[in-house]
Amino acid sequence: MNMSHILQHDELAPSLRRRVRGQVAISKPASCPLGRGSASLQPDPCKRVMPLSRDLREKTGMLHNRAETLLGLPSGIMGWADYVDWLRHFLALYDPIERRIVAFGGWSGLASFDPDPGHSRRLIQDLHALGIDTDRIPRAPAEYCPPLTNFARALGARYVLEGSALGGRVILHHLKKRIGDEIGNATAFFGGPSHGTATHWRAFQAALDRFGAAHPDKRADVLAGAAATFTALLEWFTPFVAARRV
Repeated sequence: MNMSHILQHDELAPSLRRRVRGQVAISKPASCPLGRGSASLQPDPCKRVMPLSRDLREKTGMLHNRAETLLGLPSGIMGWADYVDWLRHFLALYDPIERRIVAFGGWSGLASFDPDPGHSRRLIQDLHALGIDTDRIPRAPAEYCPPLTNFARALGARYVLEGSALGGRVILHHLKKRIGDEIGNATAFFGGPSHGTATHWRAFQAALDRFGAAHPDKRADVLAGAAATFTALLEWFTPFVAARRV
């Protein structure tokens, strides 16, 4: 599979360019076997477009699986110190990405979505509860962040961040058992938004599909933003995870 016509070569971090190539595919549309009668007034079934949320899931699925395997949560967190290290590392990457996402002004067109995804805010809340000064945590350099040059790409990046929160409550359940009382109130990040992660995710998927239907010319940018964000996660966490396995 090939994503070369979605992702520009310079959008991926160097060490992943060769590996990502071939993992996100957009196949050429098959010719319609039903034919096209010029006199027919019926909708052409060959012009049906896959919902954008499904398109994203299918075309970034391999990158998603690689990221999930790399992180391997909750097995990488055995105690309080591990928990702090992971939250710090998530914040260092999520904060600059979310600042880029918020900078675009298209969010008002997506129903009631807050421009700020809020993941960094919850990370800061947890770290403060654990006694960590988040202002002293270095943020990821710009070269580790996905190139979000327009709103559609920012939407693709948000797809990755919102989707990554879906299994958070299962992870948190295991972490509470491992860390015990020391975890205290530092449960906001993995616990997800107070309004319910699954409900929020379904609403976000619906908003994605509306955007894809209204802006078919921007679908490629949404896909590019999502793939670049998965790549950023892989690049940022690969050395972190490797160092912890030594």
